[in-house]
Order: sequence, then structure tokens, then C-alpha cells
Amino acid sequence: MNRTPRTLWATLTTAALAIAAFATLGTQAPDTATASSSDPAASAARSADPASRNQWPTLRTGAQGSAVTTLQQLLTARGHSLTADGAFGPLTEAAVRAFQAQHSLQADGIVGPKTWNALRSTPTAPTKPSPRPGPGTYTLKLTKNWGDPLNSRLALVKDGKELKSYRAGSGLGVTNECASGAGWLPSGTYQVKGHERDHGNWISKGIRGYAIQLADKPCKPKPGQKTVMRTELFIHSEMLHTGAQNPLYIEGKDNIYRWDGNVDYESWGCIKITPTDIKDLFTRLDQAGWPKNLTLQVS
Repeated sequence: MNRTPRTLWATLTTAALAIAAFATLGTQAPDTATASSSDPAASAARSADPASRNQWPTLRTGAQGSAVTTLQQLLTARGHSLTADGAFGPLTEAAVRAFQAQHSLQADGIVGPKTWNALRSTPTAPTKPSPRPGPGTYTLKLTKNWGDPLNSRLALVKDGKELKSYRAGSGLGVTNECASGAGWLPSGTYQVKGHERDHGNWISKGIRGYAIQLADKPCKPKPGQKTVMRTELFIHSEMLHTGAQNPLYIEGKDNIYRWDGNVDYESWGCIKITPTDIKDLFTRLDQAGWPKNLTLQVS
């Protein structure tokens, strides 16, 4: 998105306010009934818990209050857009993890002194837009492997030229596309309905983290079969909703929120690729601006 001088000035102003708010976190007294300010970042800093005035508060999921608001403003100023609501939830944790990974910190989602220091010293979000590929038509293409459905190929194509290809699985190795929850995707063209980096949550079942949602599709039945409408179709991987891998490991037992090997190419009829590959695919589509008419072709 191109920034106008006005929006650029607003972004820089927000960043400056957030930095000022952080500086006041350890020096200013709490707000009193007579205090007034139109600066939400400064107000958040002044109303911080008195016990944390002389040190940077350690924040993690579940934390609430003005220090969290200041954190969210600093992250937003550095390109991780958040609503400054003062509640440290899954979106804030994901933004913290992303910021930590970008700055070679332990990406644990916990905000301690090192993360606070990085937030203070890191320049604000880019002053000019990142370069994007030139205009063109982007398509996702799944080429089925009839001999080994879990070794099919998913490719990102621009103007008919393959940019990147990934190993992909679809279904449980079943080539009957009318076998809902087991068969691979029906052949045809799908409209991409949306994408998320934080699908699901800590308690939800099924797909979590990076996910591209596809439109529903009827299968092409074999003689004697009924047409089945295939729904809840995604391109996804195995991860937590934060995009991280579940650290829990039990010998001989598959963890559906961690990629353990080739067996994880199995799905209930969606398309699955590795966590590394789906993050690479998201990066490439970010650079392309996520074309509005993006489709998936399955053959």
C-alpha cells in the first residue's frame, strides 16, 4: 500500500508517542484524578503499576494493563499492527514472537528486558514501501501424484511461469475425491477465500496457524456414487496457532500441532505442506500483495 505524506506522518507520530510512553514507564508517577492528556501512550505509561516503575515489567499471555498497551503501540510502530487494547492475547503474543525472531532473540512470546531494549532501539517501520513483484497473474497449482498422493506438488505460478514448488499431500492417500475427510481434493479450479497466520487458538481443534481457505467444491462421483460437497478446505500445515511448533513429544505418538515427518503430509482432504514451506509461500504472496482473484488449480 502506498503511503501518503499524511499517513506517513501519522505512522511516525504514533511511533514517537509509543517510544515516549516507554521512556516514561519507569519515571513517571501514576495518573491522578486531576491528570489529563490526549496522548494514550503517555497515559498508559503514567498509569502503570507502581511496583514496576523502576524496572521493565515482564509481560506474557494473559497480562493486562497500560504496560501492555505501550507494548502494543511499540510493536505497531515497528510494523506489527495491533489494536492497543491493553490485553496480551494470542495476536499480541504472535507479534512479539515475530519481532523477537526478526531480532535474533529467543522467540518465546515473553517480553523481558532484552525485548524491551530491542523495541526501544529498533527503527520504526520502513519509511518506504517494500518492493513488490511487478503486475501479473498469480495462480496456485496442485499437481496430483496418482502413484503417491502424499508426494504431490503445490506450485506458485506467475503468468504461466513456476516461481516455487513444494511437496504437498492431500487426503489420506485415497484417490477417491468423493471420500469426504479422506480423499484428496477434487480436480478443478478453486477461489481462494482468505488467509490467516493465526487460525484457531489454544483450545480449538483442527487446523491452527498459517492457513489458506479455499471455496467448497463438489466431487465428480464414480458410477454408482453420489455427489459430495467437499467443505472446510484449506492449504495448511501442522503448528500451533502462533505459528510455532508444539514442543511436546511422546515417543511413537503423532502430535498434530508439530511436523514430525512425511506422515504429516496426510490430511482429512485438504492440502498440507511443511511449516517452512507454508511460511515461504505466505512471504511470496505477501510480496505479491495477495492478489484478489487468486485461484488454485487442481489436476
